[in-house]
Amino acid sequence: MTLEPAHKAEDGSEPPTRFAPGVRLVKGLDQTLGLLDRVLLWVCSLLFVSVVGVVLASVFFRYVLNASLSWGEELARYLSIWLVFLGLACAHRRSEHPALQSLLGRIPGINPEVARRIGEFITVIVSFAVVWYGTEGTAANFDRNQVSPALQIQIAWAYLAIPVGFALMGLQGIVRMFSTVPPPPADPELEEI
Repeated sequence: MTLEPAHKAEDGSEPPTRFAPGVRLVKGLDQTLGLLDRVLLWVCSLLFVSVVGVVLASVFFRYVLNASLSWGEELARYLSIWLVFLGLACAHRRSEHPALQSLLGRIPGINPEVARRIGEFITVIVSFAVVWYGTEGTAANFDRNQVSPALQIQIAWAYLAIPVGFALMGLQGIVRMFSTVPPPPADPELEEI
């Protein structure tokens, strides 16, 4: 899903750009992230189906065949971790998660556009802080060579989902911070939560 305006100008010309003049790099980043977003949606769908399949197979083997899968719960857990952190970037691109802008928008006298940009700036800063410390933690786990009990893979592969997901969310935040057209609003029912 791209955040470009769907309408044409009255004279039939191209719609106005959603980026301020001179922000060509951000526009290129937006196009790249748009392609990556489509891939991530497929990956997240595949991860979700895999989690459901592994859990159903584990239940079937345990309660019907009376022979539990030693690796089923662990695989479902690691797939779920990747699903959550990759889904984080997809949700951020679509404004489908609780946002700081909602909180900033309640401050009297603050322009909604300013609140949106401040919220995106804070999101970018926090995202890249998590990337920094998440990368350090993941590297330390790779150095320890700690393996999971059932799958016998390095646990660091699960930890790697954290910096990857937050890096993608931070890049989405940069694009959204420099856009002149705000992203579509989140579902109004979710705003009440």
